[in-house]
Amino acid sequence: MTSRLSFEQVQATQEYSILTGKQQLFVETYIRSGLDTGTYDPIQATQTAYICKSRENARVMSYSLMANIRIVAVLNRHFNKEPLEEFIEQINRAIRNKKLSVAQIQALKLKGDVLGYTTRLPGTNNFGLDTIPNDVHEATVAARKAKRKPRVEKAAKLEPISEFADH
Repeated sequence: MTSRLSFEQVQATQEYSILTGKQQLFVETYIRSGLDTGTYDPIQATQTAYICKSRENARVMSYSLMANIRIVAVLNRHFNKEPLEEFIEQINRAIRNKKLSVAQIQALKLKGDVLGYTTRLPGTNNFGLDTIPNDVHEATVAARKAKRKPRVEKAAKLEPISEFADH
């Protein structure tokens, strides 16, 4: 089991400070109960922080809270997730988001640039994104050539014969 930050350590982070009061209470309840009991319960945390008419309402609301990017950032700090893991999660959420805006895409690209993730391909010999390895380039060219239809030689264009043609 990886080490986790205590609530007091999480509370001192910049990510925690930008949450609303109710979001802070949600996170506090979620983390404290998780550390105390070993079970992280977003429904209980939702019921504590928000006025919910039923457990079912809290369950539904907990989904949106657990997907909130600010809350996710705080919980990632608590669970000691690496920045690359967090960034990949954000990319995956963006892929599933049907209403992704151009501004959100640009923000993700900027974050990737700042963190240095978009200048190198993970799991390779660190080719830059604008550099295509020779074997990949050659395979791509060969695949394109194979898809092309063979060229058919066109017959020489014959001039129409007309009795009115200029001589």
